[in-house]
Amino acid sequence: MDRIDRTAATPYYQQLADILLRQINEGRYVPDDRLPSESELCREFDLSRSTVRETLRSLQDQRIIKMVPRRGAFVAKGIDRGWMLQVTSGFFDYEAHQGGKRVATSVIRAAFEQSSPSVADLLELEGQPTIFSLERVRALDDVPVLRSINYMPAAVGEALIGKPVLQGKDSLNRTLRALGYSISSARREVEAVTVPDEIAESLRLAPGSPVLLIRSISRDENGVPFDFYRSYVRSDLVTIAVDARALEDG
Repeated sequence: MDRIDRTAATPYYQQLADILLRQINEGRYVPDDRLPSESELCREFDLSRSTVRETLRSLQDQRIIKMVPRRGAFVAKGIDRGWMLQVTSGFFDYEAHQGGKRVATSVIRAAFEQSSPSVADLLELEGQPTIFSLERVRALDDVPVLRSINYMPAAVGEALIGKPVLQGKDSLNRTLRALGYSISSARREVEAVTVPDEIAESLRLAPGSPVLLIRSISRDENGVPFDFYRSYVRSDLVTIAVDARALEDG
């Protein structure tokens, strides 16, 4: 049912974005169709204009819609080159479903384990504590395009227990945000490498094939790191988008 759940932890703007995205994927709106106006969305979902505008800004940032001055919001044409990974946000939220692509996630491993010294250092943890690791493969229209492993402090892992994301049924980024772990800042590094032998088979690649390696550290509003991941991405099927913002002087 297309409605806002007033009791859910998910922000209203994101719930509305999910609803509009589902309607686009179901074919209610096709490329170049005009979406309902801000006023119509406010009335239909009983939301403030600022919330609706935040939804539309989010969808436009994801390139799902395009805003035309004095005319409104229109469904953008599909991206022909597969799956758009937006480096400054989550890899699964909206871009994965662009153009009605079918996305599936397989969880290889989700477990508590002793941290290596290097991961503990990146997460700014003392010694070699227990951490939580989540390893997954993402497929686009049944073709594997990404293999990733996330390392998180044990407290974050404990909060994830029982959540659908551990069965490959939800976005980790969205789940963490709902649990109070919102990304305030992040450092992401992208490097061209040859695929490791243990990764090649899961991505259906020949050993030595080129892939992109993304390393990321996400921090909360207090600057505390809560997630470090490594992702191997098939760059022949995936585009990496990087949002950039100018820093203010002073």
